[in-house]
Amino acid sequence: MTKIQFIPSVDKRISAWMEIQKNRKIEDSQTKPAPISITISREFGCEAYPLANSLKSRLEKMDGQLWTVFEEEMVSKITANDDISRYLVDNLGERSKYLDYIVSALLPYWKSQEQAYRPIVETVFSLARHGNAIIVGQGAFSIAKDLVNCFHFRLIAPVTFRAESYARRAEISVEESEKLVREKEAARIAFLSDFLNCDFGAHNFHMIFNNSKIGFEKIAELIIGFVQH
Repeated sequence: MTKIQFIPSVDKRISAWMEIQKNRKIEDSQTKPAPISITISREFGCEAYPLANSLKSRLEKMDGQLWTVFEEEMVSKITANDDISRYLVDNLGERSKYLDYIVSALLPYWKSQEQAYRPIVETVFSLARHGNAIIVGQGAFSIAKDLVNCFHFRLIAPVTFRAESYARRAEISVEESEKLVREKEAARIAFLSDFLNCDFGAHNFHMIFNNSKIGFEKIAELIIGFVQH
């Protein structure tokens, strides 16, 4: 099956993000509050990537700063790059206070085969702490739950809507899409519940949207209005 290109190439976005970081003044990171970050949790098949791109465009027009969308493939590539991972750690001002805390809090729930996921957790946490990040999935809402610069949102929708939406974007049949939607969502909930000891209750999010009732452009507008205040 052809890979779905919902968002621009990973290498191009990583290069752009690194350029942004290099251009940031060191004194700014020491004297100014961390810029905000946004996490988007979603039931599989909801329009998270279109929403993330709409948020990126709106935020950049609003504050004149560059924002980056981080999804699974991009986070994995950053984690695998030693130079970028080292940069994240070296430039995270309060690493010991926050990152070590969240990792130690998660350790009791990790199984041996999931230890390899620890670098992903550290990467997601560091990206959220740096700010100007829109992080899709990865259990980011749970990983960054104690960061005061982060806002957490979730998309939900009936299976029929998610299957039809994903089928349209992936250019596959609705029947095949519904099977994927059910399987992927069940696997994701099981993994994140066991690994991060998290749940998807409303208390974990600033706002939850029914994607079948509200389109991603309107959701982006509502999120922007919320974070502005």
